[in-house]
Amino acid sequence: MKRVSSLRAILTLALLVSCGTGAQRRTFPVEMAVQPMTGPNERGWTVTPESIHVSVGTVRFYEGRVLLSARWPRFEPYALLGGTAWAHPGHYVPGDALGEVLKTTTVDLLAAQPTVLGEANAVTGDYGSMELTLSSATAASDTQDLLRGHMVRIQGLATHSDGRRVRFDAEMDLPKPIEGIRFERTLEQEVGRVRITVELARWLGRIDFATASPAGASGVSTFPAESQAMNALVRGVEDTSAYVVTWVEGAAQ
Repeated sequence: MKRVSSLRAILTLALLVSCGTGAQRRTFPVEMAVQPMTGPNERGWTVTPESIHVSVGTVRFYEGRVLLSARWPRFEPYALLGGTAWAHPGHYVPGDALGEVLKTTTVDLLAAQPTVLGEANAVTGDYGSMELTLSSATAASDTQDLLRGHMVRIQGLATHSDGRRVRFDAEMDLPKPIEGIRFERTLEQEVGRVRITVELARWLGRIDFATASPAGASGVSTFPAESQAMNALVRGVEDTSAYVVTWVEGAAQ
């Protein structure tokens, strides 16, 4: 399925250039950074991350714009536990693919500088949205086995306002790409790069760390598959509003 999707995107790029659309071939770097979390989350936990790694696979850019739904938000099981309803995309049609990065990169979100995911093979035009694929880490993409075969791994300390402390090591995966991330920009041949900024407050904002497992012999808790903590983390990572995509002018330093 991924090979078919990739071939379709490549063919779309070729057609845009060859069929009189006015599109021209171009490339640009794509990088990932993080916006740190400040203050406690909605459950009263202040999180101090010690390590955050994510395995980023294919990144695609589309012409279709994201429209926020005017309907009631979809049903979320965690909302019954006091979670907050977050914005979800409404009617969304990706349209033509305008660019893509085809590689898998292990990103250290706590690194001092943004991590370059790769060079996008792209065309000029009016960009409206982005699709982000998190891929299972492999021996080739994660040579230090930081993710232990997963897509996301977060380690750190969560401290509640009432004094409770949970040292945690959370690993998670997503079943499908994150579609409909907003990126509205007309790109010609200007020099610059796309930056994907992960809003850590969105990733961790719903988690009740009290639902993590009891601490093991090493004093570290994990997120059981059916726990509120795991559900909240998955919902946070797949939330399109957790990703702010911007165009950064000029060549990288």
